[in-house]
Amino acid sequence: MARTKHQAVRSRPPKKKLQFEGNHGQGSEQTGGAGTSRTRRRGEAAAAGQAGATGQKKKHRWRSGTVALRDIRKFQKSTELLIPFAPFVRLVREVTNYYSKEVTRWTPEALLAMQEAAEYHIIELFEVANLLAIHAKRVTIMQKDIQIARRIGGRRWS
Repeated sequence: MARTKHQAVRSRPPKKKLQFEGNHGQGSEQTGGAGTSRTRRRGEAAAAGQAGATGQKKKHRWRSGTVALRDIRKFQKSTELLIPFAPFVRLVREVTNYYSKEVTRWTPEALLAMQEAAEYHIIELFEVANLLAIHAKRVTIMQKDIQIARRIGGRRWS
C-alpha cells in the first residue's frame, strides 16, 4: 500500500472585526449576524485568495516522490560518474599527503579508476542501507542503516 502525506487541518475561530463609532448600524457585516456563516465567509476568503490580487497562476508542483523516482531512473540508465572530477582529485591529493609524503603525482587514469571504484562502493553501500530501511518498514535511509550496512558489508581490504 502506498504511503501518502496528509496536510494537517486546523479549525480557527473567526477573527473579530473592530467596530468604530460610526458603524453601529451595520450589524450583519461587522458582527457576523444571522445571515452570515463561518463556512461561507471562509469559502469566500479562500476563493478570493486563490484568484489573487495580481492574477498570477499557481506554479505547478509535482507530487512528493515523483521527481525523486524520475531522477533514480535517469541515473540508473546513465553511465557517467556522479561525483565531480576536480573535487575528487583534491580529496585524493589531501588523503595522499596525509598518509605519505613520497607519493605526489597521480596519472589521470589512476584517478579515474579510483573514482569509479569509490562510486561503486558508495552505490553498493546505499543499496544495502535501502534494504535495511525497508526491512525496518521505513522508506527513509537513516544513519543507523549506513552504519549496520558498513558493519555487515562483507569484503574488507586492510
